Amino acid sequence: MSDRENLLTEIKDKGVVHGKVVLSSGKEADFYVDMRRVTLDGHAAPLVGRVMLDLTKDLDYEAVGGLTLGADPVATA
Repeated sequence: MSDRENLLTEIKDKGVVHGKVVLSSGKEADFYVDMRRVTLDGHAAPLVGRVMLDLTKDLDYEAVGGLTLGADPVATA
């Protein structure tokens, strides 16, 4: 399997929370996608980095950054 296919499997297995979830708005949902479970996972995080690198290979950049906390694991990967 490719890194992208492996990452999609990791997202489905670890990132999708099934069942009643109360959102920060107070509304309920039947599922929730929590990418922190993927970006902070020791096996999945390197996949995130490799897939992001592949998706941006045609861009000319010298550095990456983002808002702290949520983007830190992605930038590290």
